[in-house]
Amino acid sequence: MADMLVMGVDENGLGPRLGPLVATSLTLETPRYARSELCQRGLRLGLTDSKETGGFGRMGFIESIALALLRAGEGGADPGSADGLLDRVFPGIRPRLGACCPDAPTAEQCWGVDLDLPVFGGDPDFGQELLERLVGRSGLRIVDVQSRIACAGVLNAKSAAGRNKLDVDLELFEDLIEGVRTRHGAPLLVFCGMIGGIRDYASRFGRFETKRVTELRGRRGQRRYSVDGLGEVRFEVDADARHLPVALASIAGKYVREICMRRIGEFYRRTDPELVLASGYHDPVTTRFIQATELSRRRLGIAQDCFRRQA
Repeated sequence: MADMLVMGVDENGLGPRLGPLVATSLTLETPRYARSELCQRGLRLGLTDSKETGGFGRMGFIESIALALLRAGEGGADPGSADGLLDRVFPGIRPRLGACCPDAPTAEQCWGVDLDLPVFGGDPDFGQELLERLVGRSGLRIVDVQSRIACAGVLNAKSAAGRNKLDVDLELFEDLIEGVRTRHGAPLLVFCGMIGGIRDYASRFGRFETKRVTELRGRRGQRRYSVDGLGEVRFEVDADARHLPVALASIAGKYVREICMRRIGEFYRRTDPELVLASGYHDPVTTRFIQATELSRRRLGIAQDCFRRQA
C-alpha cells in the first residue's frame, strides 16, 4: 500500500499591528496517519504549537527546529540567510510581493537588510537530532515546507477593496494546498487551523470550485470537505495541538514571521542603533517602536500603509 501525504497548515500573525501575515504548510509522507501517537511523540520532544514551543526566550529552539525542517524537506542545504530562507519557503516571493511595493524607499524597509542565519542562537544540528528522534523507525518523512506571506501593504490594500484579513488568510491556505497538490500529487489529507470565526468554508473557497467541494460530517469544532482531484481538507479548532503536521507548520511559520520582523527592525536600527526591536503585536514595546521610528519613516518616505496595519 502506498504511503499517504498528510499536510498541516497554520497561520502566524493574524492579529498584530506590524509585520506580515504568514501562512505555512508542512507535508509528511507516512505509511499511516496515527494522530494521537504522533502528537504524543512530538510532545515528548517539546514539539507542539508555536505559542508553547516558542514562548518567551525560546526563539533559539524555534529556529533550531525550523531550520532542521527545511533541511529535511526538499532542498536539503541550510538557507544561510534571510533571503535564502524566504526564497526557499516562498519561491517567487520577490516579484510577487515586490510588485506591491509603492516605491523603492518603502521596498527597502522589508528587503534592504539581509540576515545571516541562524539569528536567534538556534542550532540546526540540534533540531535535526530532535527530528530524527521524532521519526525514529516510523517511516515518517518530511517532504515539503512552504509559506505564503501577505505584508502590511497587501493586507491594507485588500481591506480597502473590501476583503478582510480572514479572507486573505484563507486565500493563502488555498494557495499552499494547491501548490502541494501540483508538486506532489493527490490524494492529500489536509489539516488546517480554524480561521478566525469562519465556519462555512465551502462558500468562501476561491481556488476550489463549488462543484468540486462536498461537505462531510465532522465532529464539533471541525469542518470537513472532500475536494475532487485533491482529497480531504479539514479545519479544526486547536489543530496545532491535535495534529503534529499543523504544530510543525506553526513552528516554521513563527520563524518566518520573526525573521521578517527582525529585518524591519534592523532596517530602522541603521539610523537608530539603540532602537529596541519589537514583535509587532499589541504590546508596549511595539507601541514604543512605532513612536521611535516615526521621524525616520517620514524622512525616508516610507509609505504608512506598508508599515502599520489598518485592520
